[in-house]
Amino acid sequence: KLLVKNGADVHAKASGFLFQKDRKEAHFYFGELPLSLAACTNQPEVVMYLLDNRHNKAKLTEQDSMGNTVLHALVMVANNTEKNTKIVVNMYDRILMKGAKMDPPSKLEVIKNGEQLTPLTLAVKTGKVEILRHMLQRDMKERKFHHLSRKLIEWTYGPIQSSLYDLTSIDSCEENSMMETLAYNSDNRYEMLALEPLNKLLQHKWESFIRKRFLISFFFHLIFMTIFTVTAYNWSPKDELFIPTTMTIKDLLRLLGAAVILIGGIYFFPPYVLPNDRCFSVSLSGPSRFVQALAILASSVMFFANTEKYVLPMVFALLLGWMNMLYYTRGCQQTGICLVMIQKVILKDLWHFLMLYVILLVGFATGECPGKGSDDSEDRAVYSGLLRTALLLFRFTIGMGDLEYNENLKHSYTAMLLVLLFVILTYILLLNMLIALMSETVTDVSKYSQSVWQLQVRPRDWDGGHSWPSRGLNGTRSKEPAGEKMYSSGFSCGVLGAL
Repeated sequence: KLLVKNGADVHAKASGFLFQKDRKEAHFYFGELPLSLAACTNQPEVVMYLLDNRHNKAKLTEQDSMGNTVLHALVMVANNTEKNTKIVVNMYDRILMKGAKMDPPSKLEVIKNGEQLTPLTLAVKTGKVEILRHMLQRDMKERKFHHLSRKLIEWTYGPIQSSLYDLTSIDSCEENSMMETLAYNSDNRYEMLALEPLNKLLQHKWESFIRKRFLISFFFHLIFMTIFTVTAYNWSPKDELFIPTTMTIKDLLRLLGAAVILIGGIYFFPPYVLPNDRCFSVSLSGPSRFVQALAILASSVMFFANTEKYVLPMVFALLLGWMNMLYYTRGCQQTGICLVMIQKVILKDLWHFLMLYVILLVGFATGECPGKGSDDSEDRAVYSGLLRTALLLFRFTIGMGDLEYNENLKHSYTAMLLVLLFVILTYILLLNMLIALMSETVTDVSKYSQSVWQLQVRPRDWDGGHSWPSRGLNGTRSKEPAGEKMYSSGFSCGVLGAL
């Protein structure tokens, strides 16, 4: 009070080196502003004084050097624990109600920070599940603050309750929307997808229009791969002329198939080179289709140039095309979850295993191989060259190798010791460690099987610019068992204001 009475700046920013959020060492970031610091450290008296004093009132809309308001700062200090959530939620609501009393009322929840994130999308991006739960299901009991509620109880009959949810800033096509952030750039996304109304919203989207588009895409991909396979199978690479001068019906059909393949390659190529595309972060199907498109285009160019080696990229594209059929297993919950498990095992556990295994393989293969300067013909017969030695050791790893041991070999005991040590480190230690890691990954994915599948069902269709179901009071509702709630799948801000 003494500072404010004597003209202290209530918007002074603590933006020094210690207060920088991205500092790797110990830092003290609470929004930089005095109001943010008081709110984040649970000092409601200081918050109210800064907002109500007659000397120099603090502005709720004031932003720090990162563009964060006091609501952004509260989201950032939330940590999903019960005690912290209670404090943050209480302070968050106090500030919202204070903003609603101002003239004109402050729309604090639509202000974006330097990363173009509102408090809602910031909570999604940083994985703050509990504060997000409160934001989505906020129900203000006081009548004068009823317009701040995002959940309206329509009617109650015994244990059954019907509620309407405000989807403002949730179901939208704007850049950095909540759904886009949740799908592509969020922590704890599986836990967030279990929250209402997100759960029912995604279920409604899948059933209303995404499933149809998904099946159409699957149908056309299957037709394309069938034409690709038949054309490749019936085209002999030994023809003297790849484009014959005398055309038969069979030759015409093969050329027509080649044209369809070329069109398919052109179609697959552009979506994965356009800026801001998210397919690479969604699944392995993104880069796989991109490589397939490159192989098809290369094969087509080589084919029409009458080059026989066009077969090599064609076979590679054919293989990738059928592998990409795995993408459509995401339409079924069980197979979609299995695909996610495979992707996570490959990109996480198997990748780390291979990094360690390659180092051991190269090291032991170098130690076992006698080298070009060795004159021991018997030794070279067993381990003749670095590549053959590496392949032999790899067979030991998967349990298919035979110990080609000869007592007459020079340094035979040393060679046998190296082989046994390699088997212990790889076949016994590394492989079992890989199995344990894979088991842990499968268990983690299984915990959120429903949410995992919802993220897999055509996530590209959620992105901005695509079709969205109409919003309004006539949205689809689903009846839940007694004790649970019935949710509206669409409720616009305009309708909420009218009510």
